[in-house]
Amino acid sequence: MDYYSSSEVQRELSDFCKGRWVALHCLDASGKLVFQRYAEGGPLKIDDLKSIPNLLNFWRRNIRSIYATANIYRLMRRSEDVYDFSNVQRCTPTWDIDGVLSNWRETIAIVREIIGFLSKHGVDKSIYVKWSGNGCHVHIHEKAFSDALLEKHHPIDLAYAIVEYANTKLFSRFLEISPNVKTVVENKMDPARVFTCPLSLHRKLDVACICMKPIQLDDFTPEWTDPQRFRHNPSWREFREGEADELAERAYQAIGGYPLQPMKKRRKTKPLDKQIMTWLQKE
Repeated sequence: MDYYSSSEVQRELSDFCKGRWVALHCLDASGKLVFQRYAEGGPLKIDDLKSIPNLLNFWRRNIRSIYATANIYRLMRRSEDVYDFSNVQRCTPTWDIDGVLSNWRETIAIVREIIGFLSKHGVDKSIYVKWSGNGCHVHIHEKAFSDALLEKHHPIDLAYAIVEYANTKLFSRFLEISPNVKTVVENKMDPARVFTCPLSLHRKLDVACICMKPIQLDDFTPEWTDPQRFRHNPSWREFREGEADELAERAYQAIGGYPLQPMKKRRKTKPLDKQIMTWLQKE
């Protein structure tokens, strides 16, 4: 696909995906829609800029969308590595705001509430927003947590607690903004969850996933996501180490950590990629 041959697109994807477990929404050789998370016996990953052309060639340029986990891993050699909690080095707190494109201003209003809450608690420089299609994601950069804090608490526990804590505090405001629940804010901070990567194409809509900083919210319009002339801010890389520590401690004390046990090698439920494919087919 010509879009993914752009050097800017490839640079943003490779920088964001490094250390993350990657997933692809693409067509296989037979033309069947697949949600691919493994290759050559191990988890899909993008180690560097050269990895993307290799992926495009391997999948015959039929890649539509590229996703990656909130988790950043120390190593990813075997499938077991991505289910090992002790292998998670950092985790990116993410608010998933599932909206409707026609009500994009409503979605932006909810984003402002989340950003205002984070700013009130001292998190400012490390925030960025991704508009991914019908809705968007609010992220705290994973390096906003100090090493000292991560020695005390697991990164998944901190990410889950912060998102849940903010949602709990802001729930009434969310309902005021979206009384018909047309926009939903969910805590999807689970170990294997993937989110759309910066400058990935949407799986259905003809739009690119663009990043912006909070100061740009007043200027944003959906036209920024046009793949032919997208408006994207590479400053999602910015962070201030330790600025999220105080909020993380407060959230952890109020909420606790991630509520479920680590994933086991043998599972009674379907793997996440199969669950997603079932959901896509139903939709």
